[in-house]
Amino acid sequence: PAQPASGIDYDVLVCTYNGAEFIEEQLHSILRQQPAPKRVLISDDHSADNTRAIVNQVAQSSPIPIEIIDGPGRGVIRNVLTALPKTTADYVFLADQDDIWLDNKVALFAEKMHSEHSPHLIFSDAWVWHPDREEKHSFWELDQLRPDNARDPRRLAFHNTVQGASACVNRSLIAAMEPTAEHPDIVMHDWWLALIASGTGHIDYIREPTLLYRQHDNNQVGSQNKANRRKRKLADTLTVANRILHQAVAFTDHYHEALPLAHQDFFKQYQQAMKGNALVRMAFILRYWPQHRDLNRTFKLWASMLLVQGARKK
Repeated sequence: PAQPASGIDYDVLVCTYNGAEFIEEQLHSILRQQPAPKRVLISDDHSADNTRAIVNQVAQSSPIPIEIIDGPGRGVIRNVLTALPKTTADYVFLADQDDIWLDNKVALFAEKMHSEHSPHLIFSDAWVWHPDREEKHSFWELDQLRPDNARDPRRLAFHNTVQGASACVNRSLIAAMEPTAEHPDIVMHDWWLALIASGTGHIDYIREPTLLYRQHDNNQVGSQNKANRRKRKLADTLTVANRILHQAVAFTDHYHEALPLAHQDFFKQYQQAMKGNALVRMAFILRYWPQHRDLNRTFKLWASMLLVQGARKK
């Protein structure tokens, strides 16, 4: 079994895009952490505001190295996945430009860090935070997330429970992800990293919120609570389902052989079903009962499996 890390060695990766309004406050919350990061890497995706100038200003007085690199200019998924291999520490925290870390965040995560060679991801709850309001709420409760489901790739494949803004990954996971960083079927970087960790390594989680997850009009990904969720048209729902189901096929294509035997059959049969017709897919559903977070969404998942376009060829 893996042993707890004797020394905590971590980088922080912040992927920025026009984050001038919030980045300074976030950086200061990161720099206050104990133990402190080895380095803060900023991958800026061609910001048109003064994000870089603010980062450089903070860097001048920071005892921790803060480095800016150029993002690929192709959106948040590519920015995160292409920047991760440019880090060097044993563990790497992902951080959104507009959040604020609580002072005990790294201390809590350090209790879960281990010296090991298998992919490892740690994530936590967060406070969904509207700066203009007094109250804040648990992200897991608002989105009805069951964090333990992240440990079963058969569930995680169809319902992501890992929030990238709260995630920390080790070098083995980054190495396992790197060959697939450009895959067109990745729905979101945190989901892809979580699938790899859940299927080929392991996942730990922290029930205590460790950051303020800021909500504002420019959130690239916000809380999915009922008050903010908009009703989608059927066509939009199927489009989203199509992407999710194709991502699960892509995961099977690349990581099937590294999965435990208990999961290999499920994913291999899923892959074959998605290449077949509706009857083949129905047979898969009846045999394996793939699940979402509740019965209603599970029925929608099954309907999507029967209706979406077939899986792409490799």
